[in-house]
Amino acid sequence: MLDLHRGRILREVARRGSMTAAAKALSYTQPAVSHHIARLEAEVGTPLVIRHGRGVRLTEAGRILVEHVEDVMTRMADAEEQIAAIAGLRAGRVRAAVFPTATAALLPDALAALHRRVPGVTVTLMEAEPPQALEALRCGEVDLAVVFSYPQGPPDADARFREVALCEDPILVAVPDTHPLADPAAGEEPRLEQLAQETWATGCQRCRGHLLRACEQAGFQPRIAFATDDHIAVQRLVARGLAVTALPAMAFTLHREPGLALPPLPALGRRQVTAMVPAGPRPPAVAALLDELAAAARHHQPHPHPPPHKFRHFQTAGDDDQAHAAS
Repeated sequence: MLDLHRGRILREVARRGSMTAAAKALSYTQPAVSHHIARLEAEVGTPLVIRHGRGVRLTEAGRILVEHVEDVMTRMADAEEQIAAIAGLRAGRVRAAVFPTATAALLPDALAALHRRVPGVTVTLMEAEPPQALEALRCGEVDLAVVFSYPQGPPDADARFREVALCEDPILVAVPDTHPLADPAAGEEPRLEQLAQETWATGCQRCRGHLLRACEQAGFQPRIAFATDDHIAVQRLVARGLAVTALPAMAFTLHREPGLALPPLPALGRRQVTAMVPAGPRPPAVAALLDELAAAARHHQPHPHPPPHKFRHFQTAGDDDQAHAAS
């Protein structure tokens, strides 16, 4: 293998036209430069310079070698610049896997803020439910996964991940605005078991599992007739009087179908929205996107029970910079 350091010396000899001038430019002695050129000629097996008068000129082999050294040095300089850019957050790439509701509710604002802050950072998106997003993170297909979990659901623990809390997302029941629970009697607090005889529409498998556990604790098994990840379709089914449902509050910040009522049912609890990243030091671009996702979560988390025609926003609980080992 050729010695790149000696190649750089040959390049300087070619630039200066003599061993003595190259030695002066490199702060070497002239014998040291001559020694390195001789060693390089021994490595390639052919003369690289021809001495004439007080100077030297390159042979055809020497000219070809210097051209390649120039190419290598240019590529090394480019690599140093790219690494410096990433270290200084002038550039970088983040591959993110995000569940659908957060893709619409959190990601656009986060990406817009990131672009204003560091235009050179590129983000690519894979929309995926939490199990698929976490698998992509395990396989190294993405650098960051935005997921959600329920307190009594299966844990996402993995020693290879670190978890960054983004926000809590209350689960709201939605009924037609003509439903008895839409306007309960004064002083009467709605109860989940009052929906035991209703037909239900549900979302993804993880949300469906949470609904089943909540209904079981309330003493009944819900009759699920509709299952779709499209929260707008679910709301339209409810508004048409075909079902009742339980959806994360985040979904209602994106769309609220006319004809719905959201009676308060604390028994449905809330889900935790988090970002998962590999354990260890975070690349600056990943850390920057995490900051902007946390800021977007603070602005987009709705009031647990928004008024019928007007939504209020409230600050997310917890420190958006907090990160702890998932266990």
